[in-house]
Amino acid sequence: MQKLILGLAAALLLATTLHAETTILDPIVVTATRTETPLSQLGSSVTVVTAEEIEEKQLTQVLDVLRSVPGVNIVQSGPRGTATSAYLRGTDTRHTLVLIDGIEFRDTSSIGGGSNLANISTENIERIEVVKGAQSVIYGSDAIGGVINIITKKGSRNRSTSASLEGGSYNTREASAAISAPGISAAVSTTTTDGFSSYNEKDGFSEKDGYKKTSFMLNSGHSLSESLAYNLSFHLTDSESEFDSYDWTFTPADTDAKTDSLETAAKGELIFSLLQDVWTLKLGSSISSANHKTSGTYDNYEYDGDIKKAEVLNTIRAGELQTLLLGFEIEKEDYQSSYGDSGDTLNRAVYIQDQLKISDFAISVGARLDNHQEFGNEVTWRIAPSYVVPYCGAHLHASVGTGFKAPSLFQLYYPYGGNADLDPETSLSYDIGFDQKLLSNSIVLSATWFHNDIEDYINWYGDWLTGGYENIEELTTEGVETSIGWYPLELISFKLGYTYTDSETDDGSRKARIPLHKGSFDISIYPLDNLQLTTSILYTGEREDGAANETLDAYTLVNLSGSYQVCDYAKLFARIDNLFDEDYEEVAGYGTAGLSAYAGLKVTF
Repeated sequence: MQKLILGLAAALLLATTLHAETTILDPIVVTATRTETPLSQLGSSVTVVTAEEIEEKQLTQVLDVLRSVPGVNIVQSGPRGTATSAYLRGTDTRHTLVLIDGIEFRDTSSIGGGSNLANISTENIERIEVVKGAQSVIYGSDAIGGVINIITKKGSRNRSTSASLEGGSYNTREASAAISAPGISAAVSTTTTDGFSSYNEKDGFSEKDGYKKTSFMLNSGHSLSESLAYNLSFHLTDSESEFDSYDWTFTPADTDAKTDSLETAAKGELIFSLLQDVWTLKLGSSISSANHKTSGTYDNYEYDGDIKKAEVLNTIRAGELQTLLLGFEIEKEDYQSSYGDSGDTLNRAVYIQDQLKISDFAISVGARLDNHQEFGNEVTWRIAPSYVVPYCGAHLHASVGTGFKAPSLFQLYYPYGGNADLDPETSLSYDIGFDQKLLSNSIVLSATWFHNDIEDYINWYGDWLTGGYENIEELTTEGVETSIGWYPLELISFKLGYTYTDSETDDGSRKARIPLHKGSFDISIYPLDNLQLTTSILYTGEREDGAANETLDAYTLVNLSGSYQVCDYAKLFARIDNLFDEDYEEVAGYGTAGLSAYAGLKVTF
């Protein structure tokens, strides 16, 4: 990693003679404020990953897209389809709210009530917005660490149809098709792979754990009149994933355990534009559900979870000077399992946010009141100023705010360790940073320092027979996120990201599975108009694995990808993952992919 950084620094010294005029747009972000706001006017630390960047690396899973985002740590327990968690800024996976087109993608039947990224493909994604830091003011519980919003395509003026086929290592086969037309976009994809052993093969496990998945998404939006429009979104994923469990002696073993999952999400909105577009009123309703049926030696159970939500959102604009947001929402969660346990909660909330822009200064101030069925009232607030320095164009940004996370239904009601007396987790988070463009925008620098204090952090104590959930005193995380983008010529680009994350619980230990150092380096070249090649390097430092009580080694992965535009409607693509066949673990005792290769064809009409 040190050689990588030194090499980049040396290359940057040549920029003054090689750089060309580069246009770096100020992207519009919706997740940070629930309104369309230029990135330069946001106090939040935001990373936007575009469809073009995803296609450069030929990535088919959202979890792989997020691996190179500063401040984000992805952990998967085995091959494709197994549990995959996202940790933002060292907080827990349950503190990261994942949205798909604004719909909460959470599994209320899971342990922490959070999101599993294992089944989300990149097909038909327009962009991914990652907003870091406490976002409870406009998103409520589950957003202590931040929000990941996966935004799919909404249709196009011209009709288009595309289809893609891919195959490769582990007998992997993927196929997808998408259609786009005015006011509508739809896509379907399938994946089948033989996989590899969930438990690490180096420990003597050899049985392959396969995976099958079919997903479908639909987006529709249309203006019914000058003052009325609608949006509809629907997502469905049906999957089967195999995993290793235990034999009759409670010893880890190659078993035929598997989980069949059905995950659905739907949302409908009516949008009223009133008072000559000064006032926008949105009436929305959504429902998401997850059903899991698991079978195996000891793994014969079923879990169901649902989230039902209704929302009223008012947006009032006073020209470009001020935008006022006033929202009301009611949300019900429930879950039940074949163990006989079940539970539900109801939460009502009202929130207000005021965005002001005066010349080069902008600020967002907000507050929220949640009334939770189990815990009563909870107040959160947030202040996020930003300033664009004249002449040099540096974008200075900062934020400070509070958040909260209600215990999951599983943590409250699970019969073997649940605790109905748990308190909600609360947090105070703050950060400060800058973005700077240099040399005619050919270099883009970014750095942010962050700090999180989480009180009443919920943790598991004891073993799986006699343990349970409890509130411990505190979890503190602190660190720095940095990135450098260099675009010296139209035919080449460099991107470097680095995150330092320190963490400490009340007993002095570090947060499990969070590396102190994490970095990424991408080089994309375009030697011909129709040829694109990318090299990606991912570095993950040492980290503790609390469950196994051991330290996992650092590792570096090198991935290659490329595409060739054969003609206007056909493109060949390929990628090689883990080029040097690195032997590593993301979770102690669980397997990871070795050297693997994939290739395919995409046609567009």
